[in-house]
Amino acid sequence: MAAEIWERKLARRLAWITLFGGIASWGIRQFRLGLMPDNFNWYLAGFLFVLFTLLLWSGRYRLLIAFLVINMTLIAGWALLNNVDDRPRPGAVMLLMTANIFSAAYYGFRLSFVMTLIDTAVLIFLGYYFTRPGNTGPLPLPAGFTPFTNWLSTAVGFLTMSILCVSVVSYAVSRLKHSFNQMRNLLAETLEQKTALEEKERLLKLFTELSSDYVYQVDLAQPDLVPEVFAGSFERITGYTLDDLRRRGGWMSIVHPEDRTRLEKQVPRLLEGPGLISEYRILSATDKTVWLRDHVKTLRDEKTGAVTKLIGAVHDITESKSAEQQIENLAFYDPLTALPNRRLLLDRLEQALALSARTKFFGAILFIDLDHFKNLNDTRGHEAGDQLLIQQARRLVRCVSEGDTVARLGGDEFITILDELSPDAESAAAVATDVAQRIIDALGQPVSLTHRTMIDYENTCSIGVAMFLGHEQTIDEVLRRADLAMYQAKADGRNLFRFFDPQMQKLLSERLAVEEDLKHALAQNQFSLYLQPKVATGGALIGAEVLLRWQHPEKGLLSPISFIAVAERTGAILDIGKWVLTESCHLLRQWSQHEASRHLKLSINVSARQFKQRDCGQVVRETLSETGAAGRLLELELTESLAVENVEETAAKMKAMREMGVGIALDDFGTGHSSLAYLKRLPLTQLKIDQSFVRDITTDANDAILVQTIIGMAHNLKLEVIAEGVETQEQREFLEKNGCHQFQGYLFGKPVSIEEFSKTYIRSE
Repeated sequence: MAAEIWERKLARRLAWITLFGGIASWGIRQFRLGLMPDNFNWYLAGFLFVLFTLLLWSGRYRLLIAFLVINMTLIAGWALLNNVDDRPRPGAVMLLMTANIFSAAYYGFRLSFVMTLIDTAVLIFLGYYFTRPGNTGPLPLPAGFTPFTNWLSTAVGFLTMSILCVSVVSYAVSRLKHSFNQMRNLLAETLEQKTALEEKERLLKLFTELSSDYVYQVDLAQPDLVPEVFAGSFERITGYTLDDLRRRGGWMSIVHPEDRTRLEKQVPRLLEGPGLISEYRILSATDKTVWLRDHVKTLRDEKTGAVTKLIGAVHDITESKSAEQQIENLAFYDPLTALPNRRLLLDRLEQALALSARTKFFGAILFIDLDHFKNLNDTRGHEAGDQLLIQQARRLVRCVSEGDTVARLGGDEFITILDELSPDAESAAAVATDVAQRIIDALGQPVSLTHRTMIDYENTCSIGVAMFLGHEQTIDEVLRRADLAMYQAKADGRNLFRFFDPQMQKLLSERLAVEEDLKHALAQNQFSLYLQPKVATGGALIGAEVLLRWQHPEKGLLSPISFIAVAERTGAILDIGKWVLTESCHLLRQWSQHEASRHLKLSINVSARQFKQRDCGQVVRETLSETGAAGRLLELELTESLAVENVEETAAKMKAMREMGVGIALDDFGTGHSSLAYLKRLPLTQLKIDQSFVRDITTDANDAILVQTIIGMAHNLKLEVIAEGVETQEQREFLEKNGCHQFQGYLFGKPVSIEEFSKTYIRSE
């Protein structure tokens, strides 16, 4: 392709030179000889016109050269044939030689050699023709020359010079064409190789971009250690160009500050070995943290062995690190509060015990339980409960030091581990005391909850504190001690903290023993019913309150105060409560068969867990039906706190029982959240004044006013009112005077067995 362009340009230049030279020669001839309208002039003019036309409209350079060669030969022959002085004309001979040279340049040696021979023969023939008798020219010849020898000498000189020029030109042109062909082939191969390399480079770049990688080289002779990136997504990963990196001061300037020191410490190890794989973070141009895995190898000088360059491949592992973090969070952190979960807590506690054993410093466990959290969940829903847990978790974290652990054990229970408090037990306890009090103060602040409507919820907590030193106790033992202390705090009134006491362990053991014995007590008929009389004004017996007793095989007769709480917690209270109801109804059925007892009523205490059962009303209905007892003689006593917990549901259950004729008494009235708002909504039949008010009504004006108010409220609501804990005649007289006409207490009788109750109160009556 390059040779053709060269030949085309040369042909056109030769044609233009010939055109201008021909025009100049033709013009000079016309000027010298005058305008001669002979055939040669017309032919010469036509040649120049056609040549000009071919230059303008033809791109075929071989046609142009052929036209030049042929016409130059014809013009030279015409000039020789029309010779007037019978001597060879130098211009014509030169024109022939030029035509042969053009032919040699474009058509090779053979054709131009043949043309040279033909031209030589023509010159010899013309020499013979012009030397015939009568054709001797008038011009003188050099000494020793005749006209023929003059032509012959010209022909030999033309032949020699033409062959010499033709040989040189044809050889030079052939070598030039050969070189051009070689260059063209070499250029084609180079272009193919370049294309292949570009394609490979493009594929390499594409592959590295797909894998979020880039490869680089660092020249250690450069002070800023800016890498030379060969391929990949350097700018996409880092957000920087290499010039940006150079202006910032090099690669280390974008490494995360927490990883920079670690990388710098790895440099000596890298220079000593063949390579290194490291993971670290960088801060991209958009302030995004990017995790990289850098696999770098060293290049050493062959003579000195010194490291001169570093080459490496970098992979973006941000997504995999994020996935690892998510897995770790799921495994070790609570999804709601983002605090460590039980699994991580146990690991941290093991570390705390090991640290304490090594340093001989005391540590502490704080077992934190939110008070009345279940009430919030039940009244406001779990969404509000979750919001409370999140906000209280944040407050807990702010109450402890940075190195301490705050974990969520589950539900509304949190654990705080305090490390390295002091080598002195008393000082360590003082620090734990400060932290516990700080937590109580912080968690006791109102919390803004967004659930349906914005409310301020005042929350408190109970905290159990257990100290530890080394491995004197196991992890389970430390947690158990803190748990015991927390329950002691709840028992003492909540919103406070208590330290673990060895006596608490004894109480725990007793509680566990009670739980175990309760499992068999009902089946082995160890429970019995006791009755305490209820009397009206004038001393008439109107009924009794049913009280449960447990005839323990080892501990003897136990009152409910020693086992009811355990029964509530374990769920045994459900079976026990049903047994009490059934036995009471059987007793009512027996009493109904005797004139002296058929009017007596029995009141039964119903536990919170028992009343909350969905089938509570159905159980009462079925029991009355099975035993044949009259519902109007049965009275259920509910605590005030239970009644107000869920007023709508409580009212519905009470209404169902009232339809059976069963009476509903509100026990311990005045000790809870007394409110007319719920009193008027509940279908109650009786209010029971708590003995704590009755005890001092004759000596304490405040208690007297409270009791008078309760009696007046009951009358206004058309409810019966009964006072419990009446022990003196003065108390009875005060109550009667203020409108209370039913009594219960030691003044009238202590709780006794059913047999003794019948013997003492029914028969005597």
